[in-house]
Amino acid sequence: MFLIAATFNAVYGISALVNDDYFRADELLFGDLSFWGVIYLIIAAIQFVTALLIFGRSAAGVVVGIALAMLNATVTLLSIGAYPVWSIIVLVVDGLIIYGLTVHGTVEDY
Repeated sequence: MFLIAATFNAVYGISALVNDDYFRADELLFGDLSFWGVIYLIIAAIQFVTALLIFGRSAAGVVVGIALAMLNATVTLLSIGAYPVWSIIVLVVDGLIIYGLTVHGTVEDY
């Protein structure tokens, strides 16, 4: 699930940088699409590394994963005006990640 979220954010970031026709840039809370594209690409890279930690059954990966999913949900809420449907999908995925890591990714399992 974390790799799916990283892929979603990478696609969102690349499309915001390359082709901004899909977004309503005037609906952003602040900044421009280039700024948000870079933010989403940075989050995607960190999510990819965190997914590797989770696959390695690292307890730190679980903690960082929960925090990163919450951060990603917050960033997505800040940019929801640019592309609402995509943002809602990302919020659902973040909720599933938080649920999965808190219920099934307990530190005692590692």
